Amino acid sequence: MTHILLNINNFDEPWAYGTLENFLNPDTKVLILPLSYDDGWINDAFEWKEKYGRGSAEYKDIVRPFRSYGIKDRSIRWINYYEDDYESCVRKIAEADVLFFTGGYPGWMLQRLYDLGIMDAIREFDGIIMGTSAGAMIQLDEFHLTPEEDYEFQYYEGLGLLSGFDIDVHYEENLTHIEAIIRTIEDTGRAVICMPNQGGVFIDGDHFELLGGSFVLDSDDLDELYGAYDALRTGNYI
Repeated sequence: MTHILLNINNFDEPWAYGTLENFLNPDTKVLILPLSYDDGWINDAFEWKEKYGRGSAEYKDIVRPFRSYGIKDRSIRWINYYEDDYESCVRKIAEADVLFFTGGYPGWMLQRLYDLGIMDAIREFDGIIMGTSAGAMIQLDEFHLTPEEDYEFQYYEGLGLLSGFDIDVHYEENLTHIEAIIRTIEDTGRAVICMPNQGGVFIDGDHFELLGGSFVLDSDDLDELYGAYDALRTGNYI
């Protein structure tokens, strides 16, 4: 299984293209799993088609980078939470080369995967699994959520496809992210891969590659992290 961890739909930019062009090509069949929205954004099949139907802003944003690799829209299929059932989901997964998990709310995504009964089908998939933001996080056995307006710091259990590290998505060098990284390292002892929006991680078997501006922090970096935190807090950060 190959994993591509990302932040946003910009993986056709030079920082990622040189690596991913070896794995994404005009013959690639992609399955989009847009399951990470909250229940206030989409409530039924009609609203789903409004948000994700062909020609919508979300549709264009998601398929655009795949087109840069020569993948046609006809080779990109979708899971519709309101119309697909277990059988159709499993069939679509089996026919795909790439599973793509969209960004949003990881808790909602995991719940909908459970509702559809396809967690095991995903765990048994032997192709490429891609995800942006929440779609990257859920691939781990456990991950943290850096606090934002919609939620506080917390840990989630993921699908368990990857283990031994955590990721900090949408990384920025500010108090919120640095505090979350410090807490994660101290709580779990795991290294944290910091992924700015122009960054990601590519994992293919034993091959592990940081993309773009991504970098790793672990317990050896705690003193430096505390120094950066104090400097940011007091306004003396350079």
